[in-house]
Amino acid sequence: MAGLAWAVALLWLLNLALPWRPWSTRERIEPGALPASVREPVGVLIPARNEAGTIARMLAALRHQAGIARIVVVDDRSDDDTAAIATSIAAAGPAVRVVNGSETPASWSGKLWAQQQGLERLDTPLLLLLDADIELAPGLLDALHEKLLREQLDQISIMAELPAESLPERLMLPAFIYFFKQLYPFAWVNRHDRPFAAAAGGCVLLRREALLAAGGFAAWRDCLIDDCELAARVRARGGRIWLGLSHSVRSLRRHPDFESVLETVRRTAYIQLHQSPLLLGLVVVLMLLLFALPPLALAVGLLSGRTGLLAAGAIGWLLMTVAYLPQVRFSRLRPAWALTLPVAAMLFLRATIESALRHHFGRGADWKGRRYRNRSTERH
Repeated sequence: MAGLAWAVALLWLLNLALPWRPWSTRERIEPGALPASVREPVGVLIPARNEAGTIARMLAALRHQAGIARIVVVDDRSDDDTAAIATSIAAAGPAVRVVNGSETPASWSGKLWAQQQGLERLDTPLLLLLDADIELAPGLLDALHEKLLREQLDQISIMAELPAESLPERLMLPAFIYFFKQLYPFAWVNRHDRPFAAAAGGCVLLRREALLAAGGFAAWRDCLIDDCELAARVRARGGRIWLGLSHSVRSLRRHPDFESVLETVRRTAYIQLHQSPLLLGLVVVLMLLLFALPPLALAVGLLSGRTGLLAAGAIGWLLMTVAYLPQVRFSRLRPAWALTLPVAAMLFLRATIESALRHHFGRGADWKGRRYRNRSTERH
């Protein structure tokens, strides 16, 4: 066991030494001290399903963004007061238009069908795709627009700052972003000489012509990981994309219990593994070795008096903690929270296994009252 624990510690050391730094939070953007000059009109497209608790606040924040020509909110057949709240706000300002979405066709996912209906009502050269639970800080659109023009990009997406107030949020949401960056290192995504692509769908600024050249939403109408699919298609056509973090893009969705976080993971975890039992098995083995073995080795070594095993476990856990610390700090948590990554990893592993069981037993993915049967069309 000691030899395996030392091997895992070496893997964590290698992770820290990787030139693309998948643990880093350096790829970020914030509003500048002086507002940038917005040169092209921006149309904002917001699909909204059962977002009565957040839609008013997120629309209010858009009043502080310069350069917005039109805001289209597509109510995706909500069961709550989303449409009524958005309509009352639209009545006070001509820039906001609320569209009552039609029934989702069988071949579409709900979000993409809502976005398609909104796209048909926008003709601006730039599009800002926003989830209805995302709040932008003043000046953020200026910063995104300036970067898009300065670096001649076709798409920018921002991983929103997730809440870290409840215990489940503090334990799991920084880890959620950390694991996403391990799968999709931002430094690789942002290199234009490689085919690697990913995106965060909560906040995306892109050129309309790039979206249409990629086939529009209809080209990936049934994908559940639609943000990464969009990025992959834009890049496949020679487009330049960028993915980063920001404290100025904040998620308003709260997670008061562990189940709400786990359900978010269950929805797409197995799809992320291409619905492959082989990949699932590999992930289970790697997660247990990388995240569970170091603290286990430390505990066994301490109880048995095996100094070598204790040292291997302690060093492995320490290196793991160091790798996680930048994300913990970005999430405005105390450094001690970096020690909890093994616990978060085991919870995510549980959700991934449950996601696989759902797909293999025909249940598929559930999201906001809709059930999506097994999909084989995910292409990224």
